[in-house]
Amino acid sequence: MKIAAALILVLSLSACAATSVPWSNPDVPKDQWSRDYSACRRYADRDVGWREDDSASGSPFRDYDRHQAKKRFEAALASCMIDRGYVPASRAPASRSKD
Repeated sequence: MKIAAALILVLSLSACAATSVPWSNPDVPKDQWSRDYSACRRYADRDVGWREDDSASGSPFRDYDRHQAKKRFEAALASCMIDRGYVPASRAPASRSKD
C-alpha cells in the first residue's frame, strides 16, 4: 500500500512538472517559473476552493456555479502571477536576435 501511494505521488509530481507555464518573467530564471505558477495555483485554490472534476453535472445551476468558480480561480491565479512580475506568455515580447 505504501508503494502504491509513493508511486501515485511521484506520477502526480511528474505530471505537474511536465505542464508548461503559460506565464513568463524575463527577470526570473525559467526554472523558477513552474514553482511560482504552482504556488499561485495553490493560492487560487485556497482562495476560491474550485477544483476541476469530470463528474456529470445534471444541473444547469451546478454548471453555472462551476463556471463562475473557475472564472474566480483563473482571476486569482492571474492576479498572483502578475503580482510576482509575470505576464501571460501570449503577451510576452518576442526575443530579439542580434545581427
